[in-house]
Amino acid sequence: MLQRIIIGFWFAILPFFGASQGINFESGSFQQAFNKAKKENKVLFVDGYADWCGPCKKMAKTVFKEEEVGAYFNEHFVSYKLDIEKGKGPELKEKYGITGLPGYVFVDANDEVVYRFSRAMPAEEFLEEGEKAVTSASDPNSLGRLAELYTKNQDDESLVLKYLNKLYEVKTEENYTDVLEHYLSIQKSVPDSSKAMVMLLANHHNQIIFGGEAERIINENIKTKPWKKYVRKDVREIYQKIPRKMVETTTTYAIEKRDSTFIDLAIKNAEIGGFKVNESQIKRTYTYYYLETGQGEKYKALVHDDIAKYVEAIDKEYLRSFYLDWLEKRADGDPEALRLIRPNSVRNSEEIYSMVKDYVTFVNSEAEKKEVLSWMEVAYYIRPNSAENTSNYANILYLIGDKNQAIELKEEAYYLGEKEGLKRLSTIKRDLDLMKTGEDILL
Repeated sequence: MLQRIIIGFWFAILPFFGASQGINFESGSFQQAFNKAKKENKVLFVDGYADWCGPCKKMAKTVFKEEEVGAYFNEHFVSYKLDIEKGKGPELKEKYGITGLPGYVFVDANDEVVYRFSRAMPAEEFLEEGEKAVTSASDPNSLGRLAELYTKNQDDESLVLKYLNKLYEVKTEENYTDVLEHYLSIQKSVPDSSKAMVMLLANHHNQIIFGGEAERIINENIKTKPWKKYVRKDVREIYQKIPRKMVETTTTYAIEKRDSTFIDLAIKNAEIGGFKVNESQIKRTYTYYYLETGQGEKYKALVHDDIAKYVEAIDKEYLRSFYLDWLEKRADGDPEALRLIRPNSVRNSEEIYSMVKDYVTFVNSEAEKKEVLSWMEVAYYIRPNSAENTSNYANILYLIGDKNQAIELKEEAYYLGEKEGLKRLSTIKRDLDLMKTGEDILL
């Protein structure tokens, strides 16, 4: 908290000192950047990117240019942009284990990765990750360092246990289930029937999946005399909750591994966890799985008819008329209109956009684009003169329709947002700037 206050103080006085706008990336070679970081006793921050990576471009044009981000990163790191496909990029990508893009690694003076994370994110979250990197650089038992050691020494039982306990301590989800399962498969120190095993699984119960080693141990021991002795009081409450939590954890794990067999296991055991299983629930589960794993054709096959029927059932003339009348009455101070916060036009338009923004990422043919735009046209028609709704329509148009019209609508959305006092106005402006330069936008 104190650190954030200090950052806020320096951010406030930056204009008086002409401070930099955002992160200063070194212009020389990677080795020069590394040597500079070592000389200044700083960690080297490496931004792994590629020319075709949309999220990489967005981070470069937005988060990296924010003054608060620049103030923190320039103080604690020497920063370097690494094109993973050019020059020494492929070699360094392999050396430092950069996989997803954008991929961020933090390298200390010993040329060891002390922390890593990836994907585009808001500035506040990016700063939090940067703070974790600083902590990892100074702590030999930090999560970042243990994660790196784990990749090189997965047969070291004591190291894996230390890493597992650190995952529990910091309450992170990344790799947690895999580390738990791996530890259980290699460890020789904790008998399955022991109190220590009961407590270990109780501590890590949020990471237990169907089909894993932890489930096997529970199934084989839960009714034995030793476990009945140890699974008591508050521990019993934890074990009673495990089946339900396993359904959720196994579903999440299936997505992480892109393995539908775990979805099948979650559905098969859902009733054990207290979930109702019917065709509708199964469909929702697979819809979510296909969406999160990027399996577009399968996702579209499940949701297309539902979206089409939803849009078709809307009485757009009635909703538009009601909405315009509602706006007029609110402007006149009509009490009943003021009490109505969300007329159906708002709910329906938001629902259409919510469905479309997921669906549009998988659209390929011109026929599909035309249909998706027709859905959004309904959302736009039933809720006119709304900054948010106009902005949403502009987003979809920009992705699959007339880009010039999209820019005009985004400008209209910005104008409406100013009149409304919209809190998200900066986001509309940022996307508008990206559109005008032909850059990718993220929904």
